[in-house]
Amino acid sequence: MPELREVNRKDIDPRIARHLGSGEVVLWQGTPRATTFLSPIALVAGILIVGFAILSPFGVFDRLVYLPGSPFSLNRILPSLFGLAVGGFLLLSMWTGRGGNWAYAITDRRLMSVRGKTLARSVAPGDVRSFERKGDIAYWRYLNDRILGENESRDVEKRYPGFHGLDDAADMVATLTAWREEFTTRAGEDAAAFLEQRASTVETPDDVPEGARRIRHDATGLTLEVPEGWRANVSLDRIGPLRLFGVTLLERFIRPGKEQPYAEGLQWNTLTVRGAPDAGLNVTILDEPLTKTFEEVRDEPWAQRLDLKLIKSTPEIEQGELRGFSLVRQMPTGANLASFGPVAAPVATRQVWLGRGSMHIEVVGMARLDQPAIQDAIDAMIDSIRLGG
Repeated sequence: MPELREVNRKDIDPRIARHLGSGEVVLWQGTPRATTFLSPIALVAGILIVGFAILSPFGVFDRLVYLPGSPFSLNRILPSLFGLAVGGFLLLSMWTGRGGNWAYAITDRRLMSVRGKTLARSVAPGDVRSFERKGDIAYWRYLNDRILGENESRDVEKRYPGFHGLDDAADMVATLTAWREEFTTRAGEDAAAFLEQRASTVETPDDVPEGARRIRHDATGLTLEVPEGWRANVSLDRIGPLRLFGVTLLERFIRPGKEQPYAEGLQWNTLTVRGAPDAGLNVTILDEPLTKTFEEVRDEPWAQRLDLKLIKSTPEIEQGELRGFSLVRQMPTGANLASFGPVAAPVATRQVWLGRGSMHIEVVGMARLDQPAIQDAIDAMIDSIRLGG
């Protein structure tokens, strides 16, 4: 099994180095076999097309096939130029896409596939449902259904997104699985430290426990605290009804904005916090009053159809000036939770609605059932939510 350890900065493939983030550490790098992605049939076809396009104006094939016009006439030259372009494009595509033009990396943050100077894939551990093997390919299944559509592509690299042309793909699958699980372990450690520090910190408006990070929404003054080691991204989404020819098709339709790491001063209405696969928090801020009721959410038909077990419910919550309610449900493996995708293990989800006046927030937290520390950290993050004046 390939060993994951820090690669010396000077030994990192330049194709990979150009795409690394600040402080990002490469744990493994490699390249597929040089002939990977080269199709013998397509290669022969490209050569034959180019050869035919070059020689046909000279009349070389006149005794074998019918060609319009006489040698060196426009009737010969124009089709030859077209054939040369087609064959040349086919050969150029194979040359730039050959295995020797690719570089792969496993870092302390993501998986990377680089083609030439282009970052073809950047995959965080939370994007992956599972790792699998096919021949000399160690590939992954995405959680996001929209990305999963790539698996229907004719392009083998898109059909099996991952590391191709390996000497031992089975070993790489084991390495990738262990790499992903390390994030879960680390998230649990971060969650435990977050909880311990919160328990020992005197809470005042200015206190931020050690090991925690305070997130602030400037427009409303909303704040919450998250484990320092967890990834926090924000986006400014367009949220509203979907109408077609004046007819409302959906009461709530979200057009995602550009996601970027949280920083003070950014405009956003959606916050995504991820600690590990199947562990995280989503917060959506809406500029409208809270109209949903506890009974309406508790009795939602979709929850009954999916046979989601209601673990706990709190009909009334009061957090500072915010008022609302919450429910905790158990979801089985494979259940599809909005913004998280299909879950790879049984999880507990906490859904919270909190409102004040003309605005409200909707929160969804998720953690695996076998991760009690992370479940408690999710609860602590939600309980830390406060709204400024």
